[in-house]
Amino acid sequence: TARHVAAIAGGQGGCVARPQLLRLGFSRDVIAGWIAHGWLIPLHRGVYAVGHLPRTHVTRWWAAVLACGDQAKASCRVSAAAHALLRPHPRLDVTAPSKRVRPGIAVHRGDVAAVYVDGLPCTTVAQTLVDLSGCVPHGVLESAVRQAQVRGVLDIDAIGIVTLTKPRPRGIRQLRAILEDPVALEPTRSGAERVALRELVAAGHPWPVVGGRIPVAGDLVDFHWPDRRVVLEIDGPTHATAVQRARDHRRDARLRAHGWRVVRIPEAHANTAPQALDRLPEPIERSIVRP
Repeated sequence: TARHVAAIAGGQGGCVARPQLLRLGFSRDVIAGWIAHGWLIPLHRGVYAVGHLPRTHVTRWWAAVLACGDQAKASCRVSAAAHALLRPHPRLDVTAPSKRVRPGIAVHRGDVAAVYVDGLPCTTVAQTLVDLSGCVPHGVLESAVRQAQVRGVLDIDAIGIVTLTKPRPRGIRQLRAILEDPVALEPTRSGAERVALRELVAAGHPWPVVGGRIPVAGDLVDFHWPDRRVVLEIDGPTHATAVQRARDHRRDARLRAHGWRVVRIPEAHANTAPQALDRLPEPIERSIVRP
């Protein structure tokens, strides 16, 4: 019945495939009638939106996967977005055991493991990162790797296994370079923070706690050194507004009341972080300390 169609579509981003309709017992004439009346809206060959055009990225992802067969998985940028490693992108990437030509979909041939993200079949995080290494710029790949680290889903051993099953994948050198870079894997929240951290390490400062909360006070800060009770904040443009300046002043006063010294520098001068710390009355002693 139509109720069964709606139930299937509800779990597939509002989409349904022709083979699914046929398995439910609907004839080709019935399907053609639904299309003619606008209840089924063609998105790809043999794939339809039920009742309305796609309104979300998820609908587009589901339609692309359904268009490429039962064993298809969302991959590359689509899988990265589904895993919340990158923002959604207009490009539709799907990996399937057999190559199919589908307008508007980049179909990659491969029989790889699948995981399900809210029901959507996707490549694993490890496979996704390996695939991304060959099709996105270095900065985008680094963002995806860092987000995987922050979310606790970065598995370097699993990435190694994927590379063994796919000899010499494209871009693997840049992925390895990122995985071997401790600064890239830290949970920094901006490019300016990464610049500051690289300069601090290069200058011989001890490795700070990155993106952690100050004990007792509970404030989330960019960098801090618990043993020296020093906080370093890299301020973006929003910190120049009157409202944010007032908030920063109150928070800095609260931290100082708990015995912390607070250093702030604008993000445009992030590369001067070592010099800013050296100007403290009791500067942090420099020594090469890796995490």
